[in-house]
Amino acid sequence: MIDLSFENTSLAIDGNTLLGPIDTKLNLNGITCVLGYNGAGKSLFLELCHGLQEPTQGHVHWNGKTALVTRSQRGFIFQSRIVLRRSVRDNIALPMQAAGWSRPEIETRLAELLEMARLTAQANAPAAVLSGGEAQRMSLVRALATRPEVVIMDEPTSSLDPTATTKFESLIENVATTGVKFIWATHNIAQARRFANTIIFINDGTIIEHGPASQFFAAPQTRIAQTYVEGH
Repeated sequence: MIDLSFENTSLAIDGNTLLGPIDTKLNLNGITCVLGYNGAGKSLFLELCHGLQEPTQGHVHWNGKTALVTRSQRGFIFQSRIVLRRSVRDNIALPMQAAGWSRPEIETRLAELLEMARLTAQANAPAAVLSGGEAQRMSLVRALATRPEVVIMDEPTSSLDPTATTKFESLIENVATTGVKFIWATHNIAQARRFANTIIFINDGTIIEHGPASQFFAAPQTRIAQTYVEGH
């Protein structure tokens, strides 16, 4: 079990509080989906989780250590795909190189990841020629390259067509069986129903519900969450 704690945590930009205060402890297990209306603060929440944003007030801790210190133990996938100007294999290899892996270690892991993403045939092609779905699968295995405990994803399928989304979801499903934990912000409530073990519902910059997905979808505890579920 991985503990993620927010200790009276807020994030303000230009004097405006955009997130928080959040004071809660989350026990991560399996797939945690983050839901909420557009503008609720889901992306900022994920950035705080990963240490990409420093809280204006309070702290974010992973098993008692700060988000910044533990960042190497996690992977992150942005909503906008990040494709570097290099081959597919070199895109995927970058985190391993940065972590100081040896060449043989990198080559062995690369073969595994390319097969996992169904990109072996495109390994030496420029990453820029990949389709949207292929590029997002590349992003996922790049996030997995150094064997992180947790992968954080910010609406990774929002711009994918149904076929590409299905392939990406299948990859997530397979990876989750290996013990990797996911924090997955999605606007697709049907997707959350299919995959989430736990739900975090954010509204107006605060967590207003957190618990088992089955309980959340059967009986949301707040009116705003009930309206959200009924409207989707």
